[in-house]
Amino acid sequence: MSSIHKNNPNYRRWKKRNDEKNYKSKLKRNKRHKHVNRNELKKLQSVKDAIPFKTFIVPSIFSIIDNPEETINFFNKIITQVENIRINENKSFSRNFLINMENTTHITCDALMYLLTIIRNTRGVKLLPINWRGNFPKDKEMNQFLKNSGFLKYMETAKENLIRTSRNIQIETGKGYVYTDGIDIRKKVIDFTCKKVNKSNIEINFLFTMLTEMITNISDHAYDKENLFEHSWYIFVENDADKIKYTFMDNGLGIPTTIKKKRFEEFLESFNLDKEYKYIEAGVSGIEKRSKTGQIERGNGLPSIYEQFTSNKISNLVIISNRAYYLKDYSRDLENDLKGTIFCWEIKKEDVIDGN
Repeated sequence: MSSIHKNNPNYRRWKKRNDEKNYKSKLKRNKRHKHVNRNELKKLQSVKDAIPFKTFIVPSIFSIIDNPEETINFFNKIITQVENIRINENKSFSRNFLINMENTTHITCDALMYLLTIIRNTRGVKLLPINWRGNFPKDKEMNQFLKNSGFLKYMETAKENLIRTSRNIQIETGKGYVYTDGIDIRKKVIDFTCKKVNKSNIEINFLFTMLTEMITNISDHAYDKENLFEHSWYIFVENDADKIKYTFMDNGLGIPTTIKKKRFEEFLESFNLDKEYKYIEAGVSGIEKRSKTGQIERGNGLPSIYEQFTSNKISNLVIISNRAYYLKDYSRDLENDLKGTIFCWEIKKEDVIDGN
């Protein structure tokens, strides 16, 4: 019977008209639904905009390296607010956060990377749908630095604020050696450095070892399930006239937390009597293995990094992790606790051909 209908010209004409009618009705329905959805979205956005923003004033010196106490305290205030929302699910806490940089006169990229990881781990998450807003520094130099850093490519911002430059390696992030489009971050850093300091890959290959150790350390023991931040690293390479400055960060548990401790150190730690910078000093010394993994090949990361410093291949090595601030001849414990680890070092330029 169905085959008779299909072969009938009258039926085919009716079927065609009926299909066209249904198609037009469907289009009208979709259009009507889209119109309703847009109106609903506008209403939701207006309600969201009506909720007051929790404003966080960025320190005038926004740098974990140069102004650790004030800058880390700034971040911990944000994290505390986030934790209050996450743990208590308290609707009284504002989920609209405003980062006010208006009066900031000095910025280093370690602070931008730490701010970035907080934003990325709380924006769009069902449990933590934080609505982030921000402004630019009035200071023209810092305004330009912010745009050149690559920070804004991770934000919702106007296209004119997105500046691409080959002068620096803008902020990059990843979870392994290969971070985007199959590019190995170690190779990118080495190629960039060779060009800027006029040296061969072999002469700069120690950077490969350093970055390998830093990234491997993340996968070994830098994270746990309760950690607020995702398993990832951040890097920024800044090209100055006489040097290249490298900043590498992970947001794991930190060296003083993950390093293998002796019994008397565990005793001191239980009473908050330990000095966390001592663990980094013990780690860089390389006198004994300090990796919690127990693997023979591990525990060489900090000593191998420190070796590049003592052999003058790198200079101005700074390591900040939890409360520990490690700087040769001026190591100390901070009052404020940083959730993660930052490595910062420099390579001096010699016989430079291309300073740009």
